[in-house]
Amino acid sequence: MKLFQRIFATFCAVIICAIFVASFSFWLVQNTLAENQFNQRRTIETTLMNSLVSAFKSRGDAGARELLGEWRHNPVSNAVFVILGDEKKDILGRNIDGRTIERAREFAANNPDSELVHIEYGRFGEEYLFFVRGWDTQEAKRLHSTLFIPGLPLAPIWHEFIILSFIILVGLLMAYILANNITKPVRILGRGMNKVANGELNTRISQQMDDRDDELSQLAGQFDKMAEKLEKLVAKERHLLHHVSHEMRSPLARMQAIIGLIQAQPQKQEQYINRLESELTRMDLLVGELLTLSRLETSNIPLEKEDMQLLPFLEHLVEDSQTVAQQNNQSIVLHSDSKVPAQATISANERYLYRAFDNIIRNAMNYSPEGSLIQIKIGQDSKNWIVDIADNGPGVDEMQLPHIFTAFYRADSSAGKQGTGLGLALAKHIIGQHEGKIMAENIKPNGLNIRFILPKKKPSEKAVKPAQANA
Repeated sequence: MKLFQRIFATFCAVIICAIFVASFSFWLVQNTLAENQFNQRRTIETTLMNSLVSAFKSRGDAGARELLGEWRHNPVSNAVFVILGDEKKDILGRNIDGRTIERAREFAANNPDSELVHIEYGRFGEEYLFFVRGWDTQEAKRLHSTLFIPGLPLAPIWHEFIILSFIILVGLLMAYILANNITKPVRILGRGMNKVANGELNTRISQQMDDRDDELSQLAGQFDKMAEKLEKLVAKERHLLHHVSHEMRSPLARMQAIIGLIQAQPQKQEQYINRLESELTRMDLLVGELLTLSRLETSNIPLEKEDMQLLPFLEHLVEDSQTVAQQNNQSIVLHSDSKVPAQATISANERYLYRAFDNIIRNAMNYSPEGSLIQIKIGQDSKNWIVDIADNGPGVDEMQLPHIFTAFYRADSSAGKQGTGLGLALAKHIIGQHEGKIMAENIKPNGLNIRFILPKKKPSEKAVKPAQANA
């Protein structure tokens, strides 16, 4: 059974049962009120009966007639009668059914102590029958119990079918409205999921919720956020695939050409093999960086971090980079602000952080001319450590600066330079995993400065892990 059918059936049962319970309660209240009224009326009638008999005993026929005359305008007293002998009417001339009189006389003879029916005799032996109308009724008259709906005395019986049909129709209508109100957002959500499953990642459903403000509309909003993130992720993957295919095509074409040259000129085999190894190394570097970038972008598991001293880490990084810098007749210098303590500590994954800084330093060496100076400065503010890496290269066009941390984006200044276009993107993701920021700005008259902002970590009681070299 579908959810709509279950909810619809449940609401139908609840609504119809509620109507019958309310009807039965009304019937019960009516019966209780009727019984209370009956008891009150019977008490008054008994009192009047006793007063009338006492008046007859003390003053005879005249006393009874006088008292009944005084009560003539009392609705309750009209139910008290006095029959003289075999008359078919009482002493005030009110007509009474003869059968009722006989039954009352018979009951009085058999129940001389009854307060509702009583026989007295006058001074000349005349028989006087005193009785109350309905003396043989011992309880309140119950409301007529109909076939279907208690408390509604309808006749003939088809009237009940009309009321019952109306109740059922109203219950069905209310149940349909309530069930549809609940299941409609679920159906919308289901259709949205089917569209997303079929590749329509631009599907959004929150606008179809008819201005609802409940948990189901919130669920629709969460669905839209999920679809938006999924659309961006797939778009990013497609973008990545496009660039990967583009980046792979060139080295593959060169390797095919080298293999052809080896076959055509076997005497130069060693020279061509060295070129082939260079292309394979470049492809291996590209694939490695792609895997790292993909892992950082798609993994929901945070990096494992440990407390690490920042200054020894940077000193070792500079030492590792000096060999390549000397080959380019360049120099790398580390400057530390006098206010930066030697025990400056951050919480970091050293292997990944090393890779981020190393990518930036290699870029600085690659774009700086021979004989240039690459400076690394470390400072601080109230909450963060700030590391600047400045080169003497041509810098980047101001319009292109916001895009240089995008994967495979190559600025105009990179023309003719070797690289995968992934180094800055990797650095941005790694620093983001460390809850930090990375930004770039041009230096006048020339050069580019990359700034790392990393949150401070107070030294703990545990020993701080010393920086290890990671090539």
